[in-house]
Amino acid sequence: MCKSEKYILDSSFDPDKFLADITAAKAAVGEATEEDATHMQRIVFISQVLLYGGHALLLVSAAMSWGALTVATCFVGACMISFARCMKWAIIGHHVCHGGFDKLQKSHPNVLPSHYKRGVFAIGARRFFDWLDWMLPQAWDVEHNKAHHYYLSEEKDPDLVESNFESVRVAALPKALKYMNMIVWLFIWKLAYYSPNTFKELVLSKKEGWMARNWPKGCKPTDPVIVLHALRMPVEALLTGRVQDSIFWLVFFAQWFGVILPMMASVALPAAWPLVLAYVGHWPGATSPREAAVRLLAASVVADMLSNAHSFIIITCNHSGGDLYRYSTSCKAFSAEFFLRCAYSSANFECGNDLVDITYGWLNYQVEHHMYPDLTPLQYRKLQPLVKSICEKHGVLYVQQNALIRTWRMFEVAVGDASMKRCTALVPPQAYNKKEE
Repeated sequence: MCKSEKYILDSSFDPDKFLADITAAKAAVGEATEEDATHMQRIVFISQVLLYGGHALLLVSAAMSWGALTVATCFVGACMISFARCMKWAIIGHHVCHGGFDKLQKSHPNVLPSHYKRGVFAIGARRFFDWLDWMLPQAWDVEHNKAHHYYLSEEKDPDLVESNFESVRVAALPKALKYMNMIVWLFIWKLAYYSPNTFKELVLSKKEGWMARNWPKGCKPTDPVIVLHALRMPVEALLTGRVQDSIFWLVFFAQWFGVILPMMASVALPAAWPLVLAYVGHWPGATSPREAAVRLLAASVVADMLSNAHSFIIITCNHSGGDLYRYSTSCKAFSAEFFLRCAYSSANFECGNDLVDITYGWLNYQVEHHMYPDLTPLQYRKLQPLVKSICEKHGVLYVQQNALIRTWRMFEVAVGDASMKRCTALVPPQAYNKKEE
């Protein structure tokens, strides 16, 4: 990545003092308490009300005669489902699957349901009850909790926007067309990119598995896998005489189809309600059951697209922009360099109360979350002002902007109008050698 060594901080920077201050801030926040559990239960309750209330509104709108009120009722219902789906991933699944409540489960075993811990939540059959989305939770755990968090903005980071959109960046296309392409991604990104790419990370993590051992030699493991590859990869391999690679991709995408099938059924399920009610003779609607089913299917698809857009805006821009950094070297977890990279390669949004934090899916604390991935939502709220003041004290970059501004800055990188800043590392070797001298 870097043609020559380049460091951002000068030799006068004291990494040990910065590390000590960040460690002290974490200690000052303290351990999770029953308040954290009560708060999470409240968030779960809100998500359930939104989810089931949204579906109820969709059903009511499908039974109504067509008109402005019908459209408004349907749209509100779709928005409620969208918001609930985003909450289940970004707030509930995200923090639980990072182990944010694991210590609390041990110290206060009865304050939360026992499945609210990493390795249990949304695993197996629990996926249908805890967090059903386009991604397989185990695949997301490998891609996000491990690869992304501990290789942040390095070449091995599977979420490095600048690398993932390299083909768009260098394409000889009008800029307007590139930006239109980004708008399309905004509404379909979980199915089209994130789901197959997290599944790729899962199969590659199983070193002894058939797919990891037979990964096609012409495909870099760090290259993203998207839904369009389901057709392109096997056909391209077959046409070039690589029969084994063609079989590989057919097997890969067949298994991935099994991952997304439950979510496809979930999106389609609302359309069955009027048909079932009509079958048993209890459809109360002013519309025909078939028309109502079409409406419900369309509304459910819209709800999923809105959830894609919501999550895209609060997630994909967290570590991308012309003002953030990427690195040519790795670093030790929880070292001064590690904590510094969390600040120099992350962007926070506005934060501080439940209305703002829930709207942002609690992803407005990215700097703090990358420093300590296994905290509860309330612990991040307490840690954020401490970390921000420490960064100001040490002259360390701390980016905090509105999510729409950050999304635009991410768009600029994705289409090639901006590039991330590149360096070897943040702290120069001389800063570590000061004490020895």
